[in-house]
Amino acid sequence: MKIEPEALGGPIGASALRRLLALRGQRLELAEVRHALEQAGEPRFAGGREALAALSAALGSLGATRVRLAATRADMLSERHLPALVEHEGRTWVLRELRGTRRVLDAGDGKPREVAQAALAEAFALWLDHPGEPAERAGRSTAGRLLARALAARGRLLVEVALATLLTSLLAVAISFFALQVYDRVIPSFAYATLHALAGVVGVLIAFDFVLRLVRARLLDRVSREVDEEVSLAVFRALSGVRLDARPGSVGTLAAQVAGLEVARSFFASSVLFTLAEVPFALLFAGIIAFIAGPIAWVYVPLALGALAAALVAAAKLNALSRRQLEVGFRRNGLLVESIQGAETIKAFGAGWRFAERWRAATAEIAAMSLRARGAMASAATVAQTLGSAAYVGVVLVGVYLVESGSLTVGGLVACTMLGSRVIGPIASGVALITQAQQASQSLRAVDAVLDLPPEREPGTALLAPADLGHELVLEGARFFYANVPVPQVDVPALRIAEGERVVLLGPPGSGKSTLLRLLSGLYRPAQGRALVGGVDVTLLDAELVRSLVAYLPQEVQLFRGTLRENLDLSGTVADELLVSVVRELGLDALVRDHPRGLDREISEGGSGLSGGQRQMAGIARLVLRRPRVWLLDEPTAALDQAFENHALQVLVRRLAPRDILLIATHRPAAIPFASRIIVMQQGRIVLDGERDRVLLALRTNAERAGQRNDSSSALAA
Repeated sequence: MKIEPEALGGPIGASALRRLLALRGQRLELAEVRHALEQAGEPRFAGGREALAALSAALGSLGATRVRLAATRADMLSERHLPALVEHEGRTWVLRELRGTRRVLDAGDGKPREVAQAALAEAFALWLDHPGEPAERAGRSTAGRLLARALAARGRLLVEVALATLLTSLLAVAISFFALQVYDRVIPSFAYATLHALAGVVGVLIAFDFVLRLVRARLLDRVSREVDEEVSLAVFRALSGVRLDARPGSVGTLAAQVAGLEVARSFFASSVLFTLAEVPFALLFAGIIAFIAGPIAWVYVPLALGALAAALVAAAKLNALSRRQLEVGFRRNGLLVESIQGAETIKAFGAGWRFAERWRAATAEIAAMSLRARGAMASAATVAQTLGSAAYVGVVLVGVYLVESGSLTVGGLVACTMLGSRVIGPIASGVALITQAQQASQSLRAVDAVLDLPPEREPGTALLAPADLGHELVLEGARFFYANVPVPQVDVPALRIAEGERVVLLGPPGSGKSTLLRLLSGLYRPAQGRALVGGVDVTLLDAELVRSLVAYLPQEVQLFRGTLRENLDLSGTVADELLVSVVRELGLDALVRDHPRGLDREISEGGSGLSGGQRQMAGIARLVLRRPRVWLLDEPTAALDQAFENHALQVLVRRLAPRDILLIATHRPAAIPFASRIIVMQQGRIVLDGERDRVLLALRTNAERAGQRNDSSSALAA
């Protein structure tokens, strides 16, 4: 539906724009926003490129420089576009939330208003994208930078954690001075009043330390939770935006790589904070010891250096071990997922022993490397503990001579031995931290491998979302290669499918039919050439716009854990009346009648418990409810019997609008009568393409010639 500029040409309101920026974290005064819009020439809705440029200039003057503007119809917006500006009833509103068939609007006055989705059917919308955030938008930033940015955003909380650690460390100094005073002043004169006073002060400090430790633990939990939510969401979005043709083949390995983020997050959000907070105090405690006992402080210098050297040696050994251990762990996790998904096939063909042997070999390799890693860590930890004991003995030994010379008191010696554990302790803790650091480092590299996968849309590309885009499909010089395969899976110099065409795609297995459909849908990107929708390169179009126009139904229909309703209506925007109508029309109402919860019956992961035909019918229903303009179906009725196949095809044809495109890849003849055009593929190339009856005649002629050649060959052989 084309939107007339004169109907939607109102000025963009300052209050709504101010509210939009506030929701994106930028607080401004209303007068500032109003002045910026006036200076930019009061940009208006539906004003074309000039209006977008004017609004962009206004945003730039307000400090919002790292945003990109895009215009579209309001009914094309999804959750990822929100908040967005829409014009409704002559006013500018902020579209904040999608609630089923309702939309939550905010005019900037703090009074949200709900309107029906239909009320915004012809509304014009502007939304802000962030091309400067590649981690979330395109998966180009490293996981380390994601973590660093998330932690830096919570710098105040981290400072509070460090302050709490500082105060708890100072308590150790207070306790050591308590021991010094008791041994030097209380015991010689049995001054019980002083003893009680000192004990009371230290008791208060211990209670204070108890509260501080609880507060510190809560702060760390909060930091960890918030960082985990933010970074995990960024990684998930990056993974969701990966091009399907660039996605790794092993789902289990990919899932394990993403899960490795938890190891790194835990390390950077907690372990490092404690260690970095304690190490400076090791130097402080050494200085206090030097102040109390002078030469005793030198006892700790060579011992601390020895513990540090042992830790560095262990780190060198663990580097290669951690990397290899993580790789094998990912492979074993992939084997586990594969075994669970294919349990039926494994049992049916008696292949359990083979997978068990692979599991045993991977487990044995991990155990062997873990043993070597634990040996290296145990050696370093033993060295640190031994040096700690040696430090205690050395301090007592030197201290006795100092007490005899009168330069140190017994209380001072006791205080030095108590503080001495805080000098060697952080280094001993650092030894344990090495293992975590190696694991965190390798985990970050694994997550980086996911984030560096090619995105569906290149960062910095100016995405287009035209309000009235045609849906003609075109391939120009398109060639597609799977990874490490030099032969093209699809090689199509030119292909055009006009609006309103009904096309059947034929060809033997492996001829490239499925890949061709994925190229036309924009899910795969040609290695050479380009794919166009409505005359525009699909890589330049907003992905949500392409998904709303072009729907692709794969051979294997994937159902997800949830309810039947959620699986049929993945977007959550379909009215119940339409949902029930489509379910009945396709004959899926048996699934509803046979269960007490009806449409809310639970569906297991992958649709376990439903037959292959039921899953395919659910996929067709999902497609019909989507109501696209281009219907790309890959063997949509392969699991159906003839009666259900004919019924499903008739429903599909009835649901098509006159200008809609229908393209069905199939090896069954039932779809052919509904087609006006047939395309035949072999070895990735189009060998026949034309009007249905002409192509069928050519196929019959070729089959007869092939039969005659076979008869001739048989006669010669006889």
